[in-house]
Amino acid sequence: HPSPAVRARRINPAARALLHDATIRVLCGGLLSRGRNELVKTFLDHTDAAWLLMLDTDHGLPVPAFDKVVSAAHDTERPVVSGLYFAAFPGDLYPTPIPTIYRMDSVSRGVPIHDYPPDAVIPIDACGAGFLLVHRSALELIRTGADADMRDWCWFQDGPLGGHWMSEDITFCALLRANGIPLHAHTGAILPHHKDYWLDDRHHERTPR
Repeated sequence: HPSPAVRARRINPAARALLHDATIRVLCGGLLSRGRNELVKTFLDHTDAAWLLMLDTDHGLPVPAFDKVVSAAHDTERPVVSGLYFAAFPGDLYPTPIPTIYRMDSVSRGVPIHDYPPDAVIPIDACGAGFLLVHRSALELIRTGADADMRDWCWFQDGPLGGHWMSEDITFCALLRANGIPLHAHTGAILPHHKDYWLDDRHHERTPR
């Protein structure tokens, strides 16, 4: 939870809700879809909180990023808001940073939004699920439409979509779109994303000395 000094200056209802409700921790290993579903189920079944802030442990969360996402959130107009962080795609020498906010193309593939406006709230089609602020109503709506045996596992699923294999965060965003739930990102709410990579002689050769 934020410090008392941070807590004192909150005025947004979503922020107040987040500060007064419990923290839920889920350890999920490599199967992210299971862990994310367990998180949402616990939130819906064991709290009455209005907002769920989902944060992966490999992200840092600067207070300004938290403030911006919370300020952008609205229960009906912007019930799902992402921050901005970068995935590490393979590169020639170093990983290539890719913004995890996407537009879907004509064959349902996510196209990263590289030309995002700075420090702005923008509509998007999909995003990573490492830092999401989600209103309870969005999660409940998805659950309502699920088959009985899927009600506890209906939000995040790895699987095919539009002829392509999609990760659990992209399929979750597809469910949001299918249910008419708008999705936004705040491009000023930037989070550092921890990644490891191997060093070899190529890095040494290209390092100024």
